[in-house]
Amino acid sequence: MNENDLFSGMNKKEKKDLLKFLKEYYIEYKPYLKLGNLSFGLEMEFLGSDDMDDYSNYTPFSLACEDSVDRVNGYELQSPILYDNEFSWIILKNTCDYLKLFGSCNERCAGHIHFGADVFKDNCNYLKNLVYLWMAYEDIIYRFGNGEMLNTRFSANTWARPASWTFRHFIDDDEYFKSTDYFLGTFKNITRNLGINFNNYYAFRANESLDKNTIEIRCPNGTLEEVIWQNNVNFFGSLIKASVRDDLNLLDLYFLISERDYYNDLILEYGHINLDKALSLADLIYDNNRDKLDFLKQYIKNGKYAKGHSLVKSKKFWK
Repeated sequence: MNENDLFSGMNKKEKKDLLKFLKEYYIEYKPYLKLGNLSFGLEMEFLGSDDMDDYSNYTPFSLACEDSVDRVNGYELQSPILYDNEFSWIILKNTCDYLKLFGSCNERCAGHIHFGADVFKDNCNYLKNLVYLWMAYEDIIYRFGNGEMLNTRFSANTWARPASWTFRHFIDDDEYFKSTDYFLGTFKNITRNLGINFNNYYAFRANESLDKNTIEIRCPNGTLEEVIWQNNVNFFGSLIKASVRDDLNLLDLYFLISERDYYNDLILEYGHINLDKALSLADLIYDNNRDKLDFLKQYIKNGKYAKGHSLVKSKKFWK
């Protein structure tokens, strides 16, 4: 599991064997990942109840109302700044255990993740890398982010829309990537309700907000499962870490971007499985087989596609 095999180099028989293996594979909760000093924060949306007055006895997360989930019983638990260590993952599990007693997720719940933007070190080329990575693999990103569901919540079309439709107007002009401040100034408002949001990073740079220097991932579905939360952090954190490289081949990514047809409803289209593309992304952002398998299991799930917008749950694939 600690080796780093080239999954995208598999032949037809090896891919068939991989899919057979994945049917019996389960994702496990880990004491730590391999994200180094990358900081992150979680926003867990859920339907709650009046029995949560003692929540602070069980979790250091802060509680806030969330009208987009429900005007009466919609809530959100917001984590403190977390790091990839055993303490953070214990806190997350305790929080999820508590929520399973008093909460549930409806078809409007999201699971937002903030990552510390200091990882980009004022290098706009890294931001450009992230935009290209996101656009090239957005279909893979959304299906993975569905978590235990086969499809994406319908409210994502309002609060976490696919970014490729917006970004496609900018990638052919390097002027937008001439500096971090220019890039952020361009994207400050238009990404606020996209699957990836740079507005907090802009506000911090512009001294409008000094307490949230983050890039926000908005597309994942809400969940109360700590294993899926951890796998989401690992995937999106690894995607960001892959963007802060000087050897990323943007031309290959550009070809993937150019191949996309812009459907009227990208979220529905993103529910389909593209195994070869998922294998190439696994090789690009992970350096060990276990992380690749965990990613592929949550991406493929039970191998099915849900045609409509009503959420359809997959068979359980985690321990």
